[in-house]
Amino acid sequence: MPTFKDYYKILEVDENADQDTIKQAYRRLARKYHPDVSGKAGEEQFKAINEAYEVLSDPAKRKEYDRMRRGYQAHEARRRGPGFERVVYDWSPEDFGGFGSIFEDLFGRDFGPSRTETVPEETVRVTLEQVMTGTTVNLTVQDVKECVVCHGRDRDCPRCGGSGQVIEPRRFDVTIPPGIEDGAVLRVGDWARLRVEVAPHPRFQRQGDHLVGRLMVSVPVAAAGGEVTVRPLVGENVVVKIPRHTNHGRMLRLKGLGLPHRGTGVRGDLLLEVVLRFPEPFTAEDDRLYEALKANHQEVGGEIHAPR
Repeated sequence: MPTFKDYYKILEVDENADQDTIKQAYRRLARKYHPDVSGKAGEEQFKAINEAYEVLSDPAKRKEYDRMRRGYQAHEARRRGPGFERVVYDWSPEDFGGFGSIFEDLFGRDFGPSRTETVPEETVRVTLEQVMTGTTVNLTVQDVKECVVCHGRDRDCPRCGGSGQVIEPRRFDVTIPPGIEDGAVLRVGDWARLRVEVAPHPRFQRQGDHLVGRLMVSVPVAAAGGEVTVRPLVGENVVVKIPRHTNHGRMLRLKGLGLPHRGTGVRGDLLLEVVLRFPEPFTAEDDRLYEALKANHQEVGGEIHAPR
């Protein structure tokens, strides 16, 4: 894997050094490693010093380099850090705002047009109610920061052990938009990916933006028609009209009581499958009425249908 060139370390300056400090460091090192002084042994170091100064002496290039440097350090920390599932995505020079030539210098000419890098992935489980309304979750990832104790110059540093970097938790509030799909992945900047799982619901199943449930209706209400009160996923109870002669398995549609479509907010429907049940307890009068009903109908049933 290519090694990132740390121009600040090459010039032996702090990342917050001002332009005068950078210029003085460059002049000092350039004199030290100039081929006329150091001979052939110092040629590579002299080239590296000039390359570093070319970038850090230009405010625009330095700003872009700093962004790349922070991103690289963060990616390396996540790659090594514990507690995350590793996922792969493409990282190419185009991701750095056309900074291609310097990008190649930083990583080497054999870096290629793209490569794979790792970012941590966390999984969060949300309820169907939270899919309806949207929610906010807290995400913690490991952030890499420069060691303020030794800046990587002390192998015995109790804070970083001489690496110059320390890993600290970084917390984000991540918005889960209404209508989020099960398995959807949200990018948290360049820091992490958040995979969303939708927990099973005891009363409803999801079909796209629609919600599907089973509605218990008593046989007398299904036969004569009537009304039943139902509790939707969220919000106040609603009254559902049961048409006369409603059979078992009939689907009733309640428009606009489903889930919002992600990005538009347009709501799907609530689909209720009628399940007939007898009222309990049975009375002698109930038995008499059902016997009379049976006597008035010759249909005895007996057909077999495949399960739906």
